[in-house]
Amino acid sequence: MMKALFCYSEKDFRIEEIEKPGISDDEMLIELLYCGLCGSDIVKIFDTKDKPSIYGHEVTGRVVEIGSGVKKFKTGDIVVAAHHIPCGKCHLCKHGNHTMCKMFKETNIYPGGFSEYIRLSPEHIENTTFKLPEDGNLLEALFIEPLACCIRAMDRIPFMEGDVFSIVGAGAIGILFLKLIKLAGLRAIVIDMDSKRLEMARELGADHIIDPSEADLLAEIKKINPIGIDSAILTVTNKFTVKDALSYIRLGGQINIFGIGLDIEPIPVDFNRIYKSELTIKSTYSATPDTLARSYDLIIRDKKVDVSKLLSEILPLSEFKKGLDLMLDRKIYKAFYKL
Repeated sequence: MMKALFCYSEKDFRIEEIEKPGISDDEMLIELLYCGLCGSDIVKIFDTKDKPSIYGHEVTGRVVEIGSGVKKFKTGDIVVAAHHIPCGKCHLCKHGNHTMCKMFKETNIYPGGFSEYIRLSPEHIENTTFKLPEDGNLLEALFIEPLACCIRAMDRIPFMEGDVFSIVGAGAIGILFLKLIKLAGLRAIVIDMDSKRLEMARELGADHIIDPSEADLLAEIKKINPIGIDSAILTVTNKFTVKDALSYIRLGGQINIFGIGLDIEPIPVDFNRIYKSELTIKSTYSATPDTLARSYDLIIRDKKVDVSKLLSEILPLSEFKKGLDLMLDRKIYKAFYKL
């Protein structure tokens, strides 16, 4: 038997005993060391469907059992693992839409990150699991999957030297986008209504910060770049942020919808403006094995993306609600848990 955290509702979380997963010859079992709480987990927590459930997918763990056919890892290895895997062969994958793949949507780590032991399939072992160095920071490794999602979004946004990006939302994802944009040598405007997070964004390299509750957003952006923004990344998507982005994006510019909440009301869009201005609106969902590998290199191997400023205290899984509330109250960027 083992322990796992079940979510019954947004206010009801219980650690319960469940059967410890067994493994086949081509699978392995890891013991949870740390699991991060992702914004997508929070959306599921507040959803009324599929309860009770075990959530969590940003996982570092120690290999404790290994099938006879597994050669890539050994018992005792510390690894970081991500949850979804595309087939790489279907029509969607061949067109670069890996995260729309049927296999991608159906695969997951079992039974979830907020559990004592996690079974990894042969596909997970081969495509989404990476060994961590003994002296590595295991909390920083939990940002590999979120950064991989951001890398995929950047891959889908054509840009040129000197382009100006806006990042709407200065949470953990917004900061990761800021890191990638600055790494690419581009200019970044970070937009948020939290003064502390805006100051953090400035410290981490934002060229400009704007609080739209304190200033005329369009006027401020016109001062920075008279023709408007080349590319807008919405880590917060609602009728206000979409309307704003459509007002300040340049002719021929693009908007990437990266994050969206649960059950938001329909957003009216001026298609006449989109048509006549040749605007592009696209979305990016999740990561791929390729972007996971590149993210691992940026954070762990090459140390080109420093996420240390996003770390906070580690909480026991029994205090899950405390970490959730700290994130909802924007007092921390991400909650980290251990058993």
